[in-house]
Amino acid sequence: MSMPPVWHASYAEGIPTEVDVPNRLLGQELEGSANRYPGNTALHLVLKYLPLGVTLQSKMTYRELDLATNRFARALRNLGIKPGDRVGIMLPNTPAYVIAFFGISKAGCVVVNANPIFTASELSHLFADSDAKAVVCMSGGLEKVQSFQAETQIEHIIISDINDSIGGIFGKLAAKPLRKLGHIADVTYGNGIYSFDMLVRQETGAPIENNAKPDDMTVLQYTSGTTGLPKAAVLSHNNILTNVSMCKAWMAEVTLGEEVILGALPYFHVFGLVVGVLLNVRLGGRLVITPNPRDTEQNLKLMDREKPTIFPGVPAMYNAIVNHEDVEKYDVQSIRYCISGGAPLPLEVQERFSRLSGGLLVEGYGMTETTAAAVANPLGGMVKNGTIGIPMPSTEIRLVSLGEDGTAAGEDVAIGMRGELLVRGPHLMLEYWRKPEETTAALDSDGWLHTGDIAVIDEDGYLTLVDRKKDLIIVSGFNVVPREVEEVLYQHEAILEAAVAGLPDAHSGEIVKAYVVTKPGKTLTVDQVLEHCRKELTAYKVPKEVAFLEELPKTLVGKILRRALVEADMQS
Repeated sequence: MSMPPVWHASYAEGIPTEVDVPNRLLGQELEGSANRYPGNTALHLVLKYLPLGVTLQSKMTYRELDLATNRFARALRNLGIKPGDRVGIMLPNTPAYVIAFFGISKAGCVVVNANPIFTASELSHLFADSDAKAVVCMSGGLEKVQSFQAETQIEHIIISDINDSIGGIFGKLAAKPLRKLGHIADVTYGNGIYSFDMLVRQETGAPIENNAKPDDMTVLQYTSGTTGLPKAAVLSHNNILTNVSMCKAWMAEVTLGEEVILGALPYFHVFGLVVGVLLNVRLGGRLVITPNPRDTEQNLKLMDREKPTIFPGVPAMYNAIVNHEDVEKYDVQSIRYCISGGAPLPLEVQERFSRLSGGLLVEGYGMTETTAAAVANPLGGMVKNGTIGIPMPSTEIRLVSLGEDGTAAGEDVAIGMRGELLVRGPHLMLEYWRKPEETTAALDSDGWLHTGDIAVIDEDGYLTLVDRKKDLIIVSGFNVVPREVEEVLYQHEAILEAAVAGLPDAHSGEIVKAYVVTKPGKTLTVDQVLEHCRKELTAYKVPKEVAFLEELPKTLVGKILRRALVEADMQS
């Protein structure tokens, strides 16, 4: 009989070493909570607190949410969208996102998550690659979708605005600033353009037949790869719901039907989807929805007034809160559990936030390919600051040699030695969408995911990330592929050579820096470089710094040495 993994000894009391694979559909998950907690508030959108105790908000119970998702599923079928078809969602955090997500799944279709602030060229790739037949977006995003619609299979565009669920005079009041920001625009309906609310209202709430199986794909979650173009991780119902089970198990002392989750992380990102939307449904809790995760003052007000008990986030969010000038004015003591992911969590931020809230803020680790969380410091057990923690239930890990220092590549390394982190478990993606070669490179024949991250493990099984095998830059939890930015830079007529790398940053973990060599006789300014990038790249991918060099460091075969550029910057 083999020895149990060493990290199991560090589990908090009451944490199982394995969780059951749910073997049910996402729609059945929601139906179960609707049966158990029909009158509980499931979704609580808060747009703004106004004077005299007025709040621009809306609430929806579990029964109402379940019926609304049935109606949207029927609406999709009536549009001619068949089981297995892909449907895009490019919305910020709103009740409509949640309704659309479960409705698409109940119709037997596949969700294609998309960041609504992506540029037209970025969105065009996602929807063309996935063969999406429909997309749900804000009215302010309609023109963007129409600009590339002919390059895709999109037949239907369904419009839902942030303020739609509020309605009445308060909905109109909320619309004014949203229109100024470009989120709301005038729409002429018809010819394949529909109102989300109208589609939902005209359907019956009776359940729809769904012949999908728990191991069928239900989400295409795009993630940046080393090739520059995003590729989609194929996630099944079981992948996602197993990860939800892992997260619930990690929070040993939750009370079903009573928890409140501050859902500030973007739901189009797999971390926010799992530990925000889906964990909330599993717990029968109240999801407090805020469409703008960067609004630190609003987040503080939500903590003070809505009393969340669980607050998942990224380090930049916690850092902004502890450094807010009025943080002491707000009561954040209701928070018990916080898992930080997406980037290294600074120790000072971790300690200051834990003192403010009195809750547990721990660092974790996951990837789109692991659905979300895979490794975390225990919530209630031994926490080792500076580490990403230990494998969660039903998760196996290995650290294997890269073939350095005379060791054979692929062999398990000893405690304290560097190795590539491999992960295995029922929450791993099925494959990369339509990319068999990349799937084979990432998932080996024994089911191990090769993460590309370099780590060391200590005697208790705690992992510390020390490097990345892949050239990824992580900005506030979002992956930026240097090559993608470099390709945009090379499109500028005055640029001869370009390289992009990540530099450490206290606020966002890393920033993107561009190193540029101009063509002979050409002149270029930083502002011109940034203006060029903004036309093709989402804001977080646009370089924060630009350096002009006479030449770029290269190997003998001409490969640009990004690491040398970073080292020179760090030493200067």
